[in-house]
Amino acid sequence: MKELYTIGEVSKIFNVSTDTLRFYDKVGLIKPWKEGDNGYRYYSKAQFEMISTIILLRAIGTPIKKLHHILNQQDASGIEHELLSHMGEIECKINELQCLKQQASLLCANIQDTCYNEEISVRKTPKLWLLSKEFGREDELDMEVIIRTMKETKGNWVSFANIISTIDKENLEAGDYHSYKKYGYLSEHPCNSNSKYLELIESRLCVCCNAKVKRIDHNDIDRVYDKMMEFIRNNGYTIIGDAIERNVLDLYQGKDKEYTHYFKLYIPVTKN
Repeated sequence: MKELYTIGEVSKIFNVSTDTLRFYDKVGLIKPWKEGDNGYRYYSKAQFEMISTIILLRAIGTPIKKLHHILNQQDASGIEHELLSHMGEIECKINELQCLKQQASLLCANIQDTCYNEEISVRKTPKLWLLSKEFGREDELDMEVIIRTMKETKGNWVSFANIISTIDKENLEAGDYHSYKKYGYLSEHPCNSNSKYLELIESRLCVCCNAKVKRIDHNDIDRVYDKMMEFIRNNGYTIIGDAIERNVLDLYQGKDKEYTHYFKLYIPVTKN
């Protein structure tokens, strides 16, 4: 049975670079077991458990100096304490990665749903959490409200949300698509906040359409609203609430600072 392994073989077994193993040798953390007649230095299988422990402890953040100390103790208490002391930090990292995965998944789903067509659809929207204030007033949604909400939700919810504006029913029916009622943030992700500016929009029937906007004044969104209003009239729907204009994605294009904005438009309706 094979007992000795080259640095290259150990590198492959433990998925660690040869440079890292040479560094551990240089600082005296773990040295190869013996040197062969060919000048190669070999690790023994008897060292594998030590190598595995070192790699784990380094991965959780144990510094080299501390590793020297706890690996040379007469009992296992030093290693046990070091592992236990990092459990909370590891759990936080797991939670952060899970949150990052949720954010990436949600953004990807919204891009797929918004950025590739302008077909009108009638659908039941999911529950939506809306943090908003009335447009144009002194207390319009500001950083103070956002920061407070982030603290209440452990800093996560605003990272999931998209900027939105709302247009009331009367302005929609009058063809005035630029007199906004509210401004704020919207997400399918639950928001655990007690903010008076937060509301839960239950699942409801909406006429939906996507808009690709390049003009800074957003006048090129008018044709999309016109198309949606015509669809509503022609298919026997009645508007029952404020439209939501959701900014899903912005793309920067070139040195002239031109932007492309992708919007999802929701108009709540009922069938006549």
